[in-house]
Amino acid sequence: MNMNFDKIDKEEYKKQLKYFNDYYGSPFREGQGTEEILELINKYACNGTLIDFGSGSNIYFWLLAFKNIEKVLCVDISKEAFFLNEQIRKKELYPNSCEYAIKKYDKNFDDTLKIRVDYLICDVLHSSINNTIKYNNVSQFGLLGLCRSEKEYISNLKKLYNLLEKDGTLLGANWCFSESYSKMMGFNNNYLSEKMIQDFSKKQNCKILVVKKVPIANDPNYDSVLIYAIKHE
Repeated sequence: MNMNFDKIDKEEYKKQLKYFNDYYGSPFREGQGTEEILELINKYACNGTLIDFGSGSNIYFWLLAFKNIEKVLCVDISKEAFFLNEQIRKKELYPNSCEYAIKKYDKNFDDTLKIRVDYLICDVLHSSINNTIKYNNVSQFGLLGLCRSEKEYISNLKKLYNLLEKDGTLLGANWCFSESYSKMMGFNNNYLSEKMIQDFSKKQNCKILVVKKVPIANDPNYDSVLIYAIKHE
């Protein structure tokens, strides 16, 4: 832990708490692509270190699928979301959705809570990143899907990729907006495609371990989720 939580914005905290309660605090929802992301992590992640972008309040959920992570750096713009993580670590909140991953990967949640987690407040999409420190794993589950164009997405993906150790793995998942959600957001992310990731891999001379779009049923906001794992060679 490396953050002072004395000054928390109450309105932002309420917003983050509602998100937590709607998703990770509630029982696991199947058919949203989450099962495939957990499997992506479990199959392709490396042992060692992890930096996770757009972490929000869900880092302990994803950590259940990793096999052996020594320490984590969470990066997000919301201090209040990180405060929720601390409440989870102190057992003041419990993410009920974790029950699915706990059973699937035969994990002890108390052991997961003991993993060192540090925090960094940063607007990654609109700032540079110190890439002198490298990580065995780099992940983003949702963040880059907020980019308004393929060019912006690839620019940010390259920043993340440059943080990898040799033989490290970049894990990504981005939900593709429905037409109605695109209207609400004021933009669409229909540029998300397997080809976009394949082209990125060729330019960076790295190896795609997997890339695929997973359909999502009965969700007003999302039609599918693009997931991928890329290995630094």
